[in-house]
Amino acid sequence: MELRDRFQGAMVGLAVGDALGRPTEFITTLEAIHERFGPEGVTDFVADWHPAGTYTDDTQMSLCVARALLKAGRGTLDELMTVMAEEFVAWDRSPENDRAPGVTCRAGCEKLAKGVPWREAGVAESKGCGSAMRTAPIGLHYLEDEDQLIEVARASSLLTHGHPTALAAAAGTALLVAWAARGEDPPEYPARLAKVMIDMADGKEVASLVQRIPEVLTEPPEAVLHHGGLGEAWTGEEAVASALYCFCRSPEDFRQTVTVGANTVGDSDSIACIAGAISGAFNGISAVPKSWREQVENSAYLHEIAVDLLASRCAIG
Repeated sequence: MELRDRFQGAMVGLAVGDALGRPTEFITTLEAIHERFGPEGVTDFVADWHPAGTYTDDTQMSLCVARALLKAGRGTLDELMTVMAEEFVAWDRSPENDRAPGVTCRAGCEKLAKGVPWREAGVAESKGCGSAMRTAPIGLHYLEDEDQLIEVARASSLLTHGHPTALAAAAGTALLVAWAARGEDPPEYPARLAKVMIDMADGKEVASLVQRIPEVLTEPPEAVLHHGGLGEAWTGEEAVASALYCFCRSPEDFRQTVTVGANTVGDSDSIACIAGAISGAFNGISAVPKSWREQVENSAYLHEIAVDLLASRCAIG
C-alpha cells in the first residue's frame, strides 16, 4: 500500500470516527444510546443541530496541528510550537469553535493569547484527553523518526495540558498512528506501547491500561469501555487505551473499529477519532466506506492536507 493511501486514511479516518462519535458523546448509558439510535446504536452519520458528517473540536484541533507542522517545516521546536499556538488561538476565537470544545483546551488557548510561553500555558493538573486526541498528524509527519515524534507530541500537549500523563498520552496516539502507517503488526502494539511508556517514566498510567488490552480483547465493548474497565476516555490514558482496544479487536475492519468507539458511554468522539486515525493509517483510505469519506465535513481538505503532510514529512537524514 502506498503511503499516500495511509496518510489519507489516517486524516479522513480520524474525522469520520469523530463525526460518528459526536452524537453519543454526552449520552451516559448504553440503553439511552440504543433507545435513540436503535439496537445497534450509531451506524452512520447523524444530522442534528449540525449536518450529518460534522466533526468536533477533536478534528478541528488535529487540523491545527497539521497546519502548524506544514507551516513550520523543519524549524526548531520553539518555532513549531509558536506556530501551533497561533493556530490554537485562531481556532479558539473562530465562530466554528462551537462543537463543545474542552474547558482545558480553551483555558490553554486563553493563556497563549495573552502571551504566556507555550511551555507554561497548559493546565498543570489536567490529564484530559484533549492533547491525545489531536496528535495523529505528528505521527504521520515524523513517521521515520520516533525520537522526534515523541519530543514534538509531548511538547504539543504543554500548550493546553500540563499533566505528565497528558504528555505521555499525546505521544501514545502519535506513535500508534506511525506504527500503523508503517504497516507494523497490530497485535504487538499494546506491549510495545507499554514498554515505551514505562521507559518514558511519566507514562506509567498509560502503560498500566494498555497492558490490559490483550486480556480483555475477547470481552465485549460494553464490558471494557466504561468506568472500572479501560475507563470512559475523558483522560488521556483512557482515551489511548480505549481507542487501541477498538482497533486491536478488528484491525482490518475500519467500520467495526470506529462504530465500536462511537457507541460508548464515555468520550465517544475522542475514542472513535483516535481509533479512526490508527485504523485509517493501517488499512488505507479505501477501507473507509465511500459514503463516509465523501460525506464527512471538509472531505476534500482532509484528503489534501494528508497529501501535504506526506510531501513534507520529516525523514531521518
